[in-house]
Amino acid sequence: MAQSSTPGVAPKGGGHVLIALIIFAILFVAGWYWTRTTQPTSQGKVLADGYHHYIIDEHNFYYEPGHLTWHVGEKVELTLMNVNHGQPGQNHQWNMGRDLRTSATGFKQHREPDGWKTGFFAGVTIHTKSGDEKIQKDFSVSLTPGQHFTFRFTVPDKPGKWTYGCFLQNGQHFLDGMQGTVDVVAATAG
Repeated sequence: MAQSSTPGVAPKGGGHVLIALIIFAILFVAGWYWTRTTQPTSQGKVLADGYHHYIIDEHNFYYEPGHLTWHVGEKVELTLMNVNHGQPGQNHQWNMGRDLRTSATGFKQHREPDGWKTGFFAGVTIHTKSGDEKIQKDFSVSLTPGQHFTFRFTVPDKPGKWTYGCFLQNGQHFLDGMQGTVDVVAATAG
């Protein structure tokens, strides 16, 4: 026996689909909100000795978090962690500067990124957990999968927007999105 269909009337069970879609939308928005509010902030965790501790995770072709804010004179402890999940895992690099530097390739009119014209850490003293202390000319950290590195410094008087990135594989990691930014806020008078 054929069922008759009345125009404008939803078939039985249609309300269940609508309810399921509404529940899905609510859960999706709640999940999105939860991930945005429970992730590390750009404020850093303040340690007992006054350093602000930040962690930057290196994934395959992105950093987490992708943006930080530091203040001139702030004491920073930064931990870099290569947590990529690729098989085989990939090495990653981290350095920070501005004004992208490129080099020529074998292809006409093609250049690839290979670092910064102005390095953020030039003239900055870096302290490592092993007790090493060195004024930097150029500073870069390369990590193998699962490796981490922690260092300390005082944010120099270099306000403005700075970029960090990975330039491995002839700059391909950087081009694929492995970059982030740090806003360095000038010290306030007073």
